[in-house]
Amino acid sequence: MFLHINFPLTALSFTASRRYLVKLEFAGLRRLYWRVNAKTSSQPRKISSIFNSQTILSSHRLFSTTTNPMSSALRVISTASSAAPRAPYSQAIAVNGFIYCSGQIPMTPDGNLIIDDIKAGALQSLTNLKLVLEAGGSSIEKIFKVNVYLVDMADFAAVNEVYSEFFGTHRPARTCIAIKQLPLGAHIEIECIALE
Repeated sequence: MFLHINFPLTALSFTASRRYLVKLEFAGLRRLYWRVNAKTSSQPRKISSIFNSQTILSSHRLFSTTTNPMSSALRVISTASSAAPRAPYSQAIAVNGFIYCSGQIPMTPDGNLIIDDIKAGALQSLTNLKLVLEAGGSSIEKIFKVNVYLVDMADFAAVNEVYSEFFGTHRPARTCIAIKQLPLGAHIEIECIALE
């Protein structure tokens, strides 16, 4: 039997004659697997030693399942204010309190791709992300991870200038990678993860 534990607690007890695999999610970032052989007894077997008062878990749901489903349903986010997807994907997906935004190339809502001005392109990609997040009930202030993809790393400084002005004092974690090619001939693509 598989138990998916995903709620704040300081101790956990079992009374059963079966083997359990207990999965603990710490703030949705780190997982700990603990195998417990629980024997039939009037005295529950405690495994509180793996917890402490600082244990913080990501939500308040308990699952007993063999399929390990996500703790909430997927919610598709879509808005006509941002560039429409040009392939079979969603603009963003919200799940478990997070919004995962697909990469945004510098395309305007009416379908025009900005390719001759990297600064204008970067701003359009960031604006697209902002509009998608707002459609999902979030904002750029709730972004905590950004990935930037550039065809030419020589554009790094120009993109940083626009990026810094766009985010202001907010500084999400970020990765910037130079790649060979982007869809539709774009020179930049930006994706992010944010809190709902």
